[in-house]
Amino acid sequence: MKLKLSNFLHLLQSKIKLSAEKVLSFFFKYKILILILISLIVLIAGGIWLRSYLAARVKPSVSNPSDDIYYSNPFDNSGPIPNIPSPSDTPDNSTSNDNQDYETIPTLTPFPTFAPLPTLAPIPPVTATTTQTSSGNSSCNTGSGVPNSWYSDVYPNPSAASTGNGSITLYVYIRDCNQNTAPVSDSLKISLSSGDSNTQVNGHTLPYVVTAQNGQASFTVTSQVTGTVTLLVQDTTQSFTVTNINNDNPSITFTGSSGNSNCSTANGVPNFWYSEFSPASPISAATGSTVTLTVNIQDCNKNNVSSDNLTLSQTSNDSGLTINGSASPVSVQAQSGQATFNVTSQNAGTDTFTIQDTTGNFTVTDVNNHNPSITFTSSSTPTPTPAPTDTPTPGPTVTPVPTPSVTATPIPTSSPTPTPGQ
Repeated sequence: MKLKLSNFLHLLQSKIKLSAEKVLSFFFKYKILILILISLIVLIAGGIWLRSYLAARVKPSVSNPSDDIYYSNPFDNSGPIPNIPSPSDTPDNSTSNDNQDYETIPTLTPFPTFAPLPTLAPIPPVTATTTQTSSGNSSCNTGSGVPNSWYSDVYPNPSAASTGNGSITLYVYIRDCNQNTAPVSDSLKISLSSGDSNTQVNGHTLPYVVTAQNGQASFTVTSQVTGTVTLLVQDTTQSFTVTNINNDNPSITFTGSSGNSNCSTANGVPNFWYSEFSPASPISAATGSTVTLTVNIQDCNKNNVSSDNLTLSQTSNDSGLTINGSASPVSVQAQSGQATFNVTSQNAGTDTFTIQDTTGNFTVTDVNNHNPSITFTSSSTPTPTPAPTDTPTPGPTVTPVPTPSVTATPIPTSSPTPTPGQ
């Protein structure tokens, strides 16, 4: 019996030892989880005890006449403490379980209730917008010195300039993206978009081409017809149209078709408006005859002035035509503001010309602002401008001609007064 008891104790001891080893092995294996679990249990238990302790310390106020109970405790009311009466020093003996040192909690004024704040309307989102103006191109990406159509402009502005003297000078600036004048020599083609078909640029009919120098060019537009002229300026080198800063084609309003009321050049200075040739175009003549064109260079007072150099150039193809006995072009110098050109052709047809005052840099036209135009025809009848002869030739009329006729259009006197341009 004693042996059995000893075996039982030994077996029990082995079991306890084995169980202890398993427990220790489990603890070391999961010690972190076990510690976390124990900590949670302790925290929960402590929280429950603290809540019970605080609840036991708080006493309701019995002096409140209403059924609502308010608590005065820093944990319950986190707002500002209202004015309260002085507490009583009388010990509260109503509860034997409480400490005798506690004082009676005074009656508290209920915490004021504030009206809820109004809900503000949400601020609408602001969307940034960029307004594109004619004075800048935010997407301009051409290189420095490369002409750009956006910044290339024609002046003056606004789109419609006005002039009362039949002439205005326009300026073209070819610029790059940095708004700097591009160092280019582009060709600028100036065409008539609308208005007077006889409008001229630098004394030439349109279309006309000028060349920019270092990105700049200027040209003079003239018209003797009252009205508005609109031009088209194209940079044919860069293949774009040049407009003003408002993206409009240049437009000029000419006023006063009967003369140049605003002529401001000094006495004795040639003025293109009053400088004219005669006879007016179109001119008719027989083949082989001579037509004399008389040019008068005049100032604002319509007086013949200067000794400018004049060049008559043929613009149509007539191989049988001569000017002062030579082939076109022919240059002469005006004497006291007057010069003549004798034009002869052996071929029938219409020949056109330009008369350029190379000294004053303007074109001379007739009173209708037309360039010279002569139509030669084959006819046996006398022509308005017969060729000069060396011997008197009796006229076909009843009254004989007492003196030989040199030309049908006599040379005017030294101080003629031609009709002002219209």
